[in-house]
Amino acid sequence: MAVWCSMDPVRRLRIHAPAATDVHVVVRSCHAPTEDLPVQARREGGEWLADASVATGDHYWIVVDGGPPLLDPSCLDLELTEAGPRSVVRDRWPRHPMGAPLAAPPVVYELHVRGFGGGFLGCIEHLDHVAAVGANVVELMPVHPFDPSDNYWGYMPLVWGAVHRPYAIVPERAAEELAELVAAIHTRGMHAWLDVVFNHTGEGDATKPTYSLRGLDDAHAYRHHDDGRYVDDSGCGNDADPSNPYVRSLVLEALDRYADLGIDGFRFDLASLLTRDGGELVRMMTEWAAWRGVTLVAEPWDMGSYEVGSSVWPDGWLQWNDRFRDDVRGFLRGEPGLVPAIRQRVQGSPDLFGDGASCSLNFVTAHDGLTLHDLTALTSDRHRSWNCGAELRVQQLQNFFSMLLLSAGTPMWVMGDEFGRSQQGHDNPYNVDGPLTWVDWVAADGWPQLTEFVRALVRLRRAHPPTGFVFHGVGPEVDESHESRSLAWCAGDLYVMVNAWWEPLTFGVHEPGDWRLALSTAPSDGLDGATVTVSPRSIVVLTRA
Repeated sequence: MAVWCSMDPVRRLRIHAPAATDVHVVVRSCHAPTEDLPVQARREGGEWLADASVATGDHYWIVVDGGPPLLDPSCLDLELTEAGPRSVVRDRWPRHPMGAPLAAPPVVYELHVRGFGGGFLGCIEHLDHVAAVGANVVELMPVHPFDPSDNYWGYMPLVWGAVHRPYAIVPERAAEELAELVAAIHTRGMHAWLDVVFNHTGEGDATKPTYSLRGLDDAHAYRHHDDGRYVDDSGCGNDADPSNPYVRSLVLEALDRYADLGIDGFRFDLASLLTRDGGELVRMMTEWAAWRGVTLVAEPWDMGSYEVGSSVWPDGWLQWNDRFRDDVRGFLRGEPGLVPAIRQRVQGSPDLFGDGASCSLNFVTAHDGLTLHDLTALTSDRHRSWNCGAELRVQQLQNFFSMLLLSAGTPMWVMGDEFGRSQQGHDNPYNVDGPLTWVDWVAADGWPQLTEFVRALVRLRRAHPPTGFVFHGVGPEVDESHESRSLAWCAGDLYVMVNAWWEPLTFGVHEPGDWRLALSTAPSDGLDGATVTVSPRSIVVLTRA
């Protein structure tokens, strides 16, 4: 694969361009930035080799058959210049340890590096807040290099195995500063997961600029229709071909590099696209993960397939559960006919995962869509959201967190939900880099009731893990009729009563024991003998002494 191999004082670059008839590499010295050194590559077997005297910090690019300057798909560093992105020579990243095993099952906090802290080192300043609220996994949105002129989230990677320089204070130390952030996460007893995007590249469709793989091996790196058009089940202009050996090698190389920085787990964007080879790449990644000891998480859908609960995911993979998101949103806004579905969701979605409830990564919000606050401030059937009004907002936010954190599976929420962060109803700010998408840490102090409630829920979850579910309704039996909007369950020493109806309901407590009020999302008098009156649109939780 294309990477500079040290042959002091000369280094060798291996280039994958199987259909090329002429390949050369242009090196621009960091000490003489106005001078370009062209180096003719020679074919050797199925690849091209170029030997050159290069130094750390030099820019270089590949030219194939007289085409545009191309990035090295395997470069360790990349700089965005006025002339376009350029690969940068650097030494291999130093290897850092992974985190110690978590003291409790994962509770995931998704964040955007720039939006959360401005950059890698800025994020460290706010990690104590994340740990204090109860999360023990920090999931970073992508850190691949990308063009920020029309993208903020980072899901249009220029290459897969480098680190985005603008997130670093010292740009050429981007990988090292990412490692510092990961180490700081570990110091607080948490793990670091990384969102990675291997299903497509930032080259987009055929009308967009050619940066790398398109100019090196377009016929095999991307999937095509019979008429030559790109398959675009990613919705981003192209789909990488997971059956291609070179693509596979780039994916595994990038994973190895990030793991060397101490990353403990990976979330795969539109992961179902990586199964288009019949599952071989997923199998290879699973074997690699077992060797490196990392967690794998799938976003198991794309525009052409839906693989939630599919057998394509080997044992041990977590899967984002969008059914949990949609059903909980609908239920808490008062939609009818959802009690049977909610009964499945809170026990880990056995209708989707069988006995593997541990596969379900539950979420109500993520980076893509409305924040939790905005789910309570905007009425939208598409988002299954409801403007409940200011008087009910905190209560409804607490309801969402209660459903999330008292259900079986791995819970996740997005940065700022625990203090009511709003994006003013914007549901897709992928290209908005500004106050709308940044965390306002001053405003965060204005939601102490909600933040403390989330802390209490996480403590309750860890003291009483949600297992062994027994379901009831207001009475001993679950009411699964179409107009029912109530459900109760006992899980170990927790008894949870959910009233999504707009009138108070009196629940019986139908499991033996000495039950005490643990928390309520609305004022509650607690137990009155063997019954509890649950206020409209609220949740009451009891613990067994």
